[in-house]
Amino acid sequence: MYETLQLEIISVIESLNQLRESPDYELCRLSGQKAGVLDELASERARLLDQESTELEKPAERLADEIKELNGEAASRIE
Repeated sequence: MYETLQLEIISVIESLNQLRESPDYELCRLSGQKAGVLDELASERARLLDQESTELEKPAERLADEIKELNGEAASRIE
């Protein structure tokens, strides 16, 4: 019984160490220390996603134009 408890304690300690090394734990710790940190991070992430989306719109439009051209060529070949 004693050995089983020791093994369980070791397992729990290892799990806690893994948890403390995770980014989620750090985020949880920061949110407990500073109110509003999650809102700040969410706003920053949303801003970065908007920026990335804007940057991807131009290549997407170019590809859409290329697809239209290719479809137009394929349609004219069939006719």
